[in-house]
Amino acid sequence: MDAASEKQRLRVEMKRRRAELTHNLVREAAYAGANALFNPRLMNLFNRFNGFASYMSIGNEFPTDRIHHEIFRANAPLCIPYFQPDFRSYAWSAFAPSDALIAGNMDIPEPANPRIADPAAIDVALIPGLCFDVCGGRIGYGGGVYDRLLPKLRAGTLRVALAFDFQVVSTDLPQEAHDLKMDYIVTEKQWIDCRLARRLRRVRNG
Repeated sequence: MDAASEKQRLRVEMKRRRAELTHNLVREAAYAGANALFNPRLMNLFNRFNGFASYMSIGNEFPTDRIHHEIFRANAPLCIPYFQPDFRSYAWSAFAPSDALIAGNMDIPEPANPRIADPAAIDVALIPGLCFDVCGGRIGYGGGVYDRLLPKLRAGTLRVALAFDFQVVSTDLPQEAHDLKMDYIVTEKQWIDCRLARRLRRVRNG
């Protein structure tokens, strides 16, 4: 099976498995993810960071509402993607709790009155996806949204994937030259250091 076919197979499988999640499991994951991101040990890492980027979860995506609540409670700036119809592409918009939301492209919530955010001010980007491997490989939805958004971030911005534990596979995912790897993966059960996994692999491979 070629890489494109394998990616599509995994997309179908992960969408099916995610659709089977109950409402209670999704809500439990929301709290588990927020606790994982904002536990004291990891806050020592994040304390030196100021700006966050995230996404507005829909359906049975790994939920971000509790995470956004914690970011706002810490008085940290947050931005989310919004669609620019004139350019047929996405950009980052500042997002505050009081901002009105509308159903944007593909019915994804976005600010009704977007305020363009400076990608250079983003220190940590929380990223969705359908499938990940422990070294940070990612398969998205196939639209290339994050293939275009992520390169706009400055070098050094931490890329943190949010996913249910079953979305993380033990084998390497098919990747293309433009695919950017995640630095960490947070699930409802574990925190995976992809950068460490990549270093260990390089050591094992000599």
